[in-house]
Amino acid sequence: MKNRFIVISCLVIVSITFIYLYFAVTSPEGRNCLSSSFIDLSEEPVQKVNRDAYIPNIVLGSREYTIIPLAEYRIAGMVVSKKRYHRGFMSDLSPYDFALIWGKTSEYLPYLKFDQIVRFCLYKYKTGAPIDIQYLNEHFSNNHLIPANKNIKQAMGKVKKKDIVQLEGHLVNVLGRDKKKRFSSWNTSTTRTDEGNGACEIIYVTCLRINHKEYF
Repeated sequence: MKNRFIVISCLVIVSITFIYLYFAVTSPEGRNCLSSSFIDLSEEPVQKVNRDAYIPNIVLGSREYTIIPLAEYRIAGMVVSKKRYHRGFMSDLSPYDFALIWGKTSEYLPYLKFDQIVRFCLYKYKTGAPIDIQYLNEHFSNNHLIPANKNIKQAMGKVKKKDIVQLEGHLVNVLGRDKKKRFSSWNTSTTRTDEGNGACEIIYVTCLRINHKEYF
């Protein structure tokens, strides 16, 4: 009986140690924001051309990605849907999509349902709902996110629905090539008025803020 107790105790200690080490390795490092102010959801996305911007090629396994920055970009919003992707040519490079809303769009949430599938985010609304569709389309975006480093990628995994986030980085186009020299291109939207295929933003994320904490 005593030996059995010792064995069980050792297993419990090993399990607790493993769990602690797992979370220590996979937890991102963040810092509290210097400003205690909340993220301003009334602010429109900020986009600025920077012709001197450069992002090195990224090699992941047998694939190489050329990242072409088009503009510096900052967007703040509420997460209405989040999707983790494991398959597809761009899934290793861009593992997460965040669907965001800002402005007064949160007033429409009781009438909306969001669904992310195959890199698209679709919404449905109740018939007769008091929604300004044009305003909604201009204050809602599905964002394909390319983390600039492992820490930001881990932080993306912490984000939950209804979190308030701010993304900073670059709008980018991507050219991918595998070991068989097969190419695939992926282009970002650069306007708030487009819809449908090609209307999503592809963001190379250099800073992710979740509420009052920033991750670099």
